[in-house]
Amino acid sequence: MPLHPLIVHFPIALLVFGAVIEILNVFFKKETLNKFGTLLITFGVISGIFALLSGEGAEEFAFQNWGRGLHDQVELHSLFANISIILFGILAIVKIVFKHSALSWKGSGVKLINKGLISIVIVILSISGIASLAITGDLGGKIVYENDNIIIDNTSK
Repeated sequence: MPLHPLIVHFPIALLVFGAVIEILNVFFKKETLNKFGTLLITFGVISGIFALLSGEGAEEFAFQNWGRGLHDQVELHSLFANISIILFGILAIVKIVFKHSALSWKGSGVKLINKGLISIVIVILSISGIASLAITGDLGGKIVYENDNIIIDNTSK
């Protein structure tokens, strides 16, 4: 049994919760929410990378036990998983670069990017990331639960 189904729930929870915090912070503008959201998103992306890496073993398990007819479903699931991590990775970078004082350009006197524009980008990335994660999870669930009663006998080969 592959580790992938056990690992994937950590990034899902961290990323969805982090994205919700980010959306709420657009309205409440609290530094605590800002830091907490960044922390959740960052750890979510890191754990998501481990989930992606564990997906290779799960893919092999699926093909061995349920056949290669799942190839298109697995590839689509993998594509959306990668899109999710890319979206949330960009969100983490945007947050770290533009929303945290240690790396921001507040003291430079140069207004590089409007804060409202950054907030819009954060909301768009958060909603897009949640949507992509939902699609990824739905596809993964279908791969597992629509095929778990099919066992291919590989011993006759």
